[in-house]
This record gives sequence, C-alpha cells and structure tokens, in this order.
Amino acid sequence: MLTFASICPHPPLIIPAIGQNNLTQLQTTVNSLQKLNEKLLSDKPDTIVVISPHYHKPSEHFIMNIAPRYLGSLKNFGDLATGLEFAVNIELAEAVNSLNNGRKKTFPLQIINEEGVDYGLTIPLFYLTQKLIGVKLLALHPPISFNLQEIFSFGQLLKKACQKTTQKIALVASGDLSHTISPDSPIGGTSPRTKEFDHALIKFLKHKKINEIMAIEKNLSEEAKECGLKPIMLLLGALYRVPYVPQVLSYEHPFGIGYLTMEMKLKI
Repeated sequence: MLTFASICPHPPLIIPAIGQNNLTQLQTTVNSLQKLNEKLLSDKPDTIVVISPHYHKPSEHFIMNIAPRYLGSLKNFGDLATGLEFAVNIELAEAVNSLNNGRKKTFPLQIINEEGVDYGLTIPLFYLTQKLIGVKLLALHPPISFNLQEIFSFGQLLKKACQKTTQKIALVASGDLSHTISPDSPIGGTSPRTKEFDHALIKFLKHKKINEIMAIEKNLSEEAKECGLKPIMLLLGALYRVPYVPQVLSYEHPFGIGYLTMEMKLKI
C-alpha cells in the first residue's frame, strides 16, 4: 500500500563533499529533504520507489532495474567517499511486470539488471534514507518520448502493483525544474519563458490540476530544459484517485536551476 509520496530535486551541490561552501545557498532544500526524512523515519516504509529521469542510456522504453542490489556513487562529481547500497524489492518489480504483461496493449517496458544507479536516485536518497534501516528500493525511469498521457497511465499501473502488497510503499519523483532561469545555470543561457514553466507547474501541482500539467507544451519543456516533468507525471499517475494534500516544502533557484521539494500528504 502507498504510504508516502514526494517530489525531490537532485542538485549535486547539496552533498556536503561536493557543495562545500555553496551548501549554505541550498540550505532551504536541504532542510526540506531532512523534513521528508523525518516523515519516512516515522512511516517506516518497506520500499521506496524512485523515479529518475537520468538513466544513462536514453530509451523510448520505461526502464525498471531488477538488480539484486543498487550501488549509488557520486564519483563523477569528484566525491569518492559518498556511497549508498540498497537491496531491491524484486517482488514489486515482478508485480509491475506481470500487470503490464496482462494488458491488451502493453507499455514498452525494458527490464535491466544494473547495480550502479544514477545520481537522480543517489542524491535525494542521501538525505531521505538517513537512519532508515532495512528499506528496499525499486528504480524506474520514464522514456525520453514526450507522451505525458502514457507516462501517467504507467503510473496508474504502478499504483495497482503497490496496492497488491501489504508492504508500505513510498514514492519519490526525482527531478529538477527549469535549468535556464539565470546565467548562473551550469548549462548556460537563459530563457524568458523559464519562470513561466516553473510557476505554472507548481501552481498546477498545488491545486491538483492534472489535465493542465498534461497540456504543458513540449517546446516550453524543452526551452526550460527541465528534467522533472516526466517523473512527476508518473508519480501523479500512481496517485490517481488517492486522497492527498499537496504541500510545497521549498522552491529555490540560487544557481539558475529550479529546485522544488514537495510532499503529497496521503490521507491514509
């Protein structure tokens, strides 16, 4: 059963060994993630399903990783010390796959077996899983195609899989919003419509305007260079007809990238 749902950013600078002196400029985000960690410690989930946009091989398929364990590393960011290791909930993965195979029209789902997981998982989990003992993971990655309806529908399938188990399941959509808010952005360049994207998405999330989110134009998403919309849409599909109250914990963009932390407080 679903017991927790959130949207989390994944800026490498919130990792102390990477951010160092810059960490203070993202303290609001860090505080929000620590607040979510406190909630998870209280809920004691059996499994966290993390939806990340950063699978290292762009694919037209949904990706589900069934490696027996996940190893999270931040060596690509110069941090040789930070490392995470988690067991994987294979039973939940099998439930997702079985439900998909039972559909008249299956989703394009690719099953992989890779221990190494991307920073889109590792960075938020660095905070979310502190002192959380024995929790398992399941990693999902949405396809590169901009089909928000299909991604939402796959989220509904994930919901069914979570409902088939008595285990407590937490859902985390990992993603950043606009990457072109100011010249401070590491990707360079700014866009006049960037703030429009972030403002609209946050407003729609706060008011649970699913159709409006689904109607966001592809060219606006591309102009914003965001990486959060697809994970968020999959999360919203999993929360379809689940009673919840959206709560924005923080939103900031000190380095030209929009970082949203949000909890969907489930009414259970």
